[in-house]
Amino acid sequence: MSGSARQTAPHEVAPGTRLVLYACLPATLGEAADHSVASARRRLADAGWEAVETYVDRAAPFESRALYEGWHNARTAVEQGKATGIVTPLLVMLGHLEGDRANLAAWQARTGALITTPSAVVDASGTTVPRRSAA
Repeated sequence: MSGSARQTAPHEVAPGTRLVLYACLPATLGEAADHSVASARRRLADAGWEAVETYVDRAAPFESRALYEGWHNARTAVEQGKATGIVTPLLVMLGHLEGDRANLAAWQARTGALITTPSAVVDASGTTVPRRSAA
């Protein structure tokens, strides 16, 4: 993810951490895309994290997240103290456009929110890369 938003590696997130699960799935795929949310829920449970709320937007992949209610609700849940941060199947689901990435970084700086994915590792240089499932 470019920009200055910081992704917390899953091993840095303590069991019991309260998170909002957010996904933005391609509208064109319909229910076929739901597997990514189900997989994230399983990994959340495996890590011992608590999903306090789940929001799923169905949208064109390259549209601004600012247009979608689920994204606003996920951020509001964190701002209201219901959760420490947001977990998402893929970071690109939080924003593909440069403006969205800049807004995410500013929001994270303002709120101190944790942002993570259930299947990422952080290498020594601080770059986050997806971890592939052994299954």
